[in-house]
Amino acid sequence: MPSKQAENLKHKAENEEKVEQQYLKGKKDEDLGVFCDLFSAKTGVEGQDGGVVSSLLIKGFREGLFDAAIVVRRTEGYNAEAAVAETAEDVLAAKGTQYLRVNVTKKLRELISEGKKRIAVVCTPCEAAVARKIQQTNGRDCEITIIGLFCFEAFNRERLKDELKNRLSVDLDKVGRIQVRQGRFTAQIEGGEVSCRVKDLDRASDGACRLCDDFVCRLADVSVGSVGSRPGYSTMIVRSEVGEKLVRNMDAAKETVDKQEICRVAKFKKNRSKKGFSRLNKS
Repeated sequence: MPSKQAENLKHKAENEEKVEQQYLKGKKDEDLGVFCDLFSAKTGVEGQDGGVVSSLLIKGFREGLFDAAIVVRRTEGYNAEAAVAETAEDVLAAKGTQYLRVNVTKKLRELISEGKKRIAVVCTPCEAAVARKIQQTNGRDCEITIIGLFCFEAFNRERLKDELKNRLSVDLDKVGRIQVRQGRFTAQIEGGEVSCRVKDLDRASDGACRLCDDFVCRLADVSVGSVGSRPGYSTMIVRSEVGEKLVRNMDAAKETVDKQEICRVAKFKKNRSKKGFSRLNKS
């Protein structure tokens, strides 16, 4: 491996370890990262995979744990943007996973510059790493709660639009909701739904995702995703005292998770990342 890439990976690992020591709590698992609790949950909020993320945000606002939350909401057609939520109504208006890569940390910097001190961020692993750097820079002047999403890959909107049109004869802008679960991509359309293997949409994925080795959002306070839970539930990985406080007394039905399945996908993404860097070295 070229020295520059080796140095970058070493630096990344060192930064991750610093974040773990500074913000996280629990034992470190080779595949899941540092965590102190692991369970599956379903809430009374109607939403994707049990409405867990929306419920956490609403609970946080109700208990005064944060003053603002950065979420991703759908815009006209099938586009997505980072938005600020300050009420339960704002949270519910943004519920649902969009599966597009969105820069939320730019909005985080804006809120901090405006004087906000307690902010929740819902984001993917790559954005969580940047959010932690921002948190380290601001020190105790800013309390950031990171709700991380399991992420195998995000889609490039234009390429996804082309792939869906060619493979499924579907206009992405007319899709009601998208769900990725157990290797299947499912899109709700008027009159039903269509689906295909996620693997069939490789050309639509964001290229940078192939170099990312973090599936479970290892640097979050709480990580959330569908893998490891039955339909209608979400897996929750609690990683810090901040995360413990957020999930404490949460009004939700709880079950055990299939840890082996989560680890299987996490390992697969790690191996894909290694292969991606290996191809870069040969080019």
